Amino acid sequence: MTETTERPLVTFAVIAYNQERFIREAIEGAFAQTYQPLEIILSDDCSPDRTYQIMQEMAAAYDGPHTVVLNRNEPNLGLVPHIDRVMELVSGEFIVVNAGDDVSVPERTERLAGVWLASGRKAKMVHSAARRIDNVGRSLDIKHPPQGILHTPSPLAIIRDRLFVIGATAAWDRTVYDSFGPLGAGLATEDRVLPFRAAILGEIAYLDEPLIGWRTGGVSEGHDQMNGWNFLYGIWHRGRKWALTIDQHILDCYKDTNYPDKTTIETVCRNRIPRLNLAIELAESSRLTRLGMGLRALRLSFAQRSAEPLKYWIYYVFDWLYMPYASWKSARRSQSEKNRQSGSDEKYYEHS
Repeated sequence: MTETTERPLVTFAVIAYNQERFIREAIEGAFAQTYQPLEIILSDDCSPDRTYQIMQEMAAAYDGPHTVVLNRNEPNLGLVPHIDRVMELVSGEFIVVNAGDDVSVPERTERLAGVWLASGRKAKMVHSAARRIDNVGRSLDIKHPPQGILHTPSPLAIIRDRLFVIGATAAWDRTVYDSFGPLGAGLATEDRVLPFRAAILGEIAYLDEPLIGWRTGGVSEGHDQMNGWNFLYGIWHRGRKWALTIDQHILDCYKDTNYPDKTTIETVCRNRIPRLNLAIELAESSRLTRLGMGLRALRLSFAQRSAEPLKYWIYYVFDWLYMPYASWKSARRSQSEKNRQSGSDEKYYEHS
């Protein structure tokens, strides 16, 4: 047998929606992958633009060594159900995912699958750093996930500390889906739940290499140049909504599954849900309504022995005072991040 036939089939999935501007570059990165044998799935989530037409054209013209599978969802499913749909199509034992506006380096699959295989397939998820790029492909900086996710945290740590991988960099063993089934339509993001599953089943491995060009935009912007309004009513508000769906998902979808620290994890989720609901309602209420929520915040703080609910109330009732402070903190954080990243940028160019 040759080395290629001895190695397991891996799936590289390009998932896209309304990304005709970038999809060609994403597919070129997929076709350039050096790992074999490789199945490439090009999947469009019912885009109204030419994303799927470009996929069709490039698939028809491709004459390389990889197998190419085309898929178009009808109707539009949304991010997480789209991933669920792709997982119904995969034939590979290890799945590497690439968004339709991101660009993988040719060795990305080889490097991720190499770590998976070297672990004896105990690594149920492998993720990496990411090189942020702008809309014309210029390198901005190197992004790393939280420190706590780098060395196989426990399922409890992932949920309690809200740890996540950079979803754009993630790849996983197919047992992460085979063991638990689809994620379902209730989630807005997969970047915490899939690591949670992986930690239950085995290990999480990290490669400190930027193996993908991660297009900026939305939450991908991180906290750069965020002002106080963005924190209170943008990324923080959106993040709390996402966190709420994750905690509810953990309670609803794993109640019949035995896993480490299950009782403690469920308690963490149950305690956090009222706090998240309070913060979300405060952000979406009128000033007068917010004032009336003070007693609720105080009672919740007392019941949970946590100052967090009361702090949320203060942030939103006195938002005009908080916003300048948040803007100042954001500027300091952004500058600190730039200083820290300067060494990472040098490391990237050394390996390019």
